[in-house]
Amino acid sequence: MNAARLVNGILWRMEKFFSRTRIRWFKTLYINFRTLPFSQAIRLPIYIYGHVKFYCLSGKIVIFGPISRGMIKFGYQQGSFSAPTRSAMILLDQGTELIFNGPCMFDFDYAVRLTGKSNVNIGAHVVFGHDVKIYSEESITIGDYCRVAFGSCFIDTNYHYSIELSNGAVRKKSAPIEIGRYNWIGNTSTIMKGTRTPEGTIIASKGFLNKNYVKLGEGGTNIVLAGSPANIVQKGYARILCLEMEKNINEWFATHPGEKECLAGDLSHDYRVNDAYRDLFNRI
Repeated sequence: MNAARLVNGILWRMEKFFSRTRIRWFKTLYINFRTLPFSQAIRLPIYIYGHVKFYCLSGKIVIFGPISRGMIKFGYQQGSFSAPTRSAMILLDQGTELIFNGPCMFDFDYAVRLTGKSNVNIGAHVVFGHDVKIYSEESITIGDYCRVAFGSCFIDTNYHYSIELSNGAVRKKSAPIEIGRYNWIGNTSTIMKGTRTPEGTIIASKGFLNKNYVKLGEGGTNIVLAGSPANIVQKGYARILCLEMEKNINEWFATHPGEKECLAGDLSHDYRVNDAYRDLFNRI
């Protein structure tokens, strides 16, 4: 029995090791020294994992706050929801800026395409799942501690104009996107131009957002959005980010198999974040 457990453990570690995306050192060095000031680039704050095509790196990457090695990870495999298809790309046209305000992780098969005078501003401790796309011609802001599930897309432009034939009106093709702090964006959601969300928003999977939900929610936080186009369906909900609290809730349900609801207020943890959550960004 012990021998079988030992062999199983060894094989599991081998499977885990060979299934991970690896750091690509040449591309890591290239993107750091191509886009950052030398004083920052020498510390290698950006790590590139797995396959990626650099179409253009003429724009700037800006990092605010303390600099640490590997604090920004592109292509870092976080889960096992899919396998890489080698479709990751980065395009930063001249005059564009990609701004980071702290640690950030992109899973594999991401696309970051900044054109025109785009400014994309990403908060601290933001996580993007695999196959997430960011297409910008104007401005996209994503607040601290947001999590974006696989297959989602941010796009602040229509890329082309349309004309209203009755009066000849042509509307602007782009508008800023502003995502509040602590947002949880469900898989395969689309965030269109002009979208604004308040702090603590939960977006159900396959949501299509194209409105100012800060205004629609009358300035309130912790709303739940669902549908296409998305509407407010619940208020007063938040995703649990505290890893200890999540562990305690799992244990509670395991010991209370007949229960469908746990009163988490009885658990002595803040539902948001703690050091254990932040430590996830220090993995290499």
